[in-house]
Amino acid sequence: MAVQLQDVVELAEALSDDEKAQLVLWLLDRIKSHELAPRERLAVFDSMTVDLGAVLPGYSDRRDIS
Repeated sequence: MAVQLQDVVELAEALSDDEKAQLVLWLLDRIKSHELAPRERLAVFDSMTVDLGAVLPGYSDRRDIS
């Protein structure tokens, strides 16, 4: 039986935060057990990026130096 990626994503999204953390640790452990192809490494990197949303209006990274 083939499993579709979208099904896996939907199941992962249904996990609690603790279960998601356990899943990430398990995946990282599995990654360490074998050498990854460049495409696999990119997929792992992409999975670790987090979209924090837009920066608040009026935000400035400039700092006053007195």
